[in-house]
Amino acid sequence: MLAAERITISDSTIADAQATPVKRGSTLVLRTAEGNEIQLPESVQHMLLGALATVASEGEVVIGRMPEHLTSTVAADLLGVSRPTLMKLAREGEIDSFKVGTHTRFKRDEVLRVRDARAAKRRAAFDELRALDEEHEELFDD
Repeated sequence: MLAAERITISDSTIADAQATPVKRGSTLVLRTAEGNEIQLPESVQHMLLGALATVASEGEVVIGRMPEHLTSTVAADLLGVSRPTLMKLAREGEIDSFKVGTHTRFKRDEVLRVRDARAAKRRAAFDELRALDEEHEELFDD
């Protein structure tokens, strides 16, 4: 197993990342020294493309492994909600949780599933609002 490594990103690398057009549906391949191309697994592509996008927009990225079981504070942070809101979602059955002694924990995959579902719901609502705006464009003056 490789030891954790810190990689320093130069300003020129950030500029290169910003100049790299990454469109939805882009894929990454690994070209060997012999010139053979190996298709990277989708999960690896997603991680690397996300890292590239984050470097381009923020100038830095941290990559780490998330534990299987999350505290309520970490889960709330991932969902972009307050801890009390997360606990309310758990009480209402919108997200599964379990107890470790007196502490509430959340499974990583469940938190990520809920995060993705909430993001999809927000995107759908935004698309609906945009369609409504286009439908009634004549009512709005710029």
